[in-house]
Amino acid sequence: MQVFTLPDVHDRWPFPPFQNRWDDVVSLESLRWVESLGLRTPEQLEKFRAAHFHGIASMAYPHVVDPEHYRIACDFVNLLFLVDDITDVLGADEVHKLTVIALDALKNPTGQGDSDEHPFANMHRTSVPIISSNCLIHQHSANDSSFGQRLQSVRPSASVLDKFTNNYDLYLRAVIEEAEERDTLKVRDTLTSYLELRRNTGAVTCCFNLLLLPFDIPEDVLADPRIAQLETIGLDLVCVGNDILSFNVEQARGDIHNAVIVAMKEHGLSVQAAMDFIGAWYHRNTDEFCALMRDLPECKDLETRSQLKKYVAGLADWVTANYEWCLRSRRYDLDDKELGKGGWVVPLLERK
Repeated sequence: MQVFTLPDVHDRWPFPPFQNRWDDVVSLESLRWVESLGLRTPEQLEKFRAAHFHGIASMAYPHVVDPEHYRIACDFVNLLFLVDDITDVLGADEVHKLTVIALDALKNPTGQGDSDEHPFANMHRTSVPIISSNCLIHQHSANDSSFGQRLQSVRPSASVLDKFTNNYDLYLRAVIEEAEERDTLKVRDTLTSYLELRRNTGAVTCCFNLLLLPFDIPEDVLADPRIAQLETIGLDLVCVGNDILSFNVEQARGDIHNAVIVAMKEHGLSVQAAMDFIGAWYHRNTDEFCALMRDLPECKDLETRSQLKKYVAGLADWVTANYEWCLRSRRYDLDDKELGKGGWVVPLLERK
């Protein structure tokens, strides 16, 4: 049996995991909301529950003190995994149809939709924060409009919600592109090219945007190159960290959208050599991320500085949450693996 070692890329990562104080209560409420959407069979819902997606939300937003803000974050993380599970098994044409429906609902949140409208559209009309500087979320009924009411209650700025809406648009478009490449078995030629797509397929930027909901950080501060670089590196660490730990399961089912697989093609490497290559890349980027955290831009007042530090700490929390959740979740079959010197020795799963 062929084995390989998963590198422990967080062996010197200085940010430990914490849990959100509201998770026990809010996660159950969020799961009931997912169940109410009617998009999964009972068997699929059972697998969804077993994955404990709320765990990543709890560690990604551990310092969110407002339970309404945390509920928004928890709902959105669940929504993303729901979309991922639905679209991963579809061809490009079907994914395109669904994303067109979602984008239309996203851009026309006040539209009623047809009586037989696909549930995918209803989910986006009533569950995604569709608010920009000149439009309000549509409310269908007391039950399915509660998400919009919760979002309104945290009084987010128009600029933050515009960021979120634009990035969610990019996410759905990237999902189409990923499906097209999956249909043609296209593996990206370089890691750089791969990351250009991967940065959008996970919707992590949208998740970063939710960190800003309670803040009022000036745009010129957020636009500082150092903050932009922190966001990009944090985004890459989340995406590639997931790729490292999900590689075995994904390669077994024939997935090609993975940084390790791209490295194998780009450099002609074996599984282990590619894993080591990506592990070294990850370590270099964690070092750069930590260095940038010590070089934040100056702020005009103490409140802005405090909010900026909390936002940047939230980026680090997301990197931590992604890695820790992947290790603990049954989704990638790593929860019972024993850590050895340098990482986890695991059997290479056979292709299905």
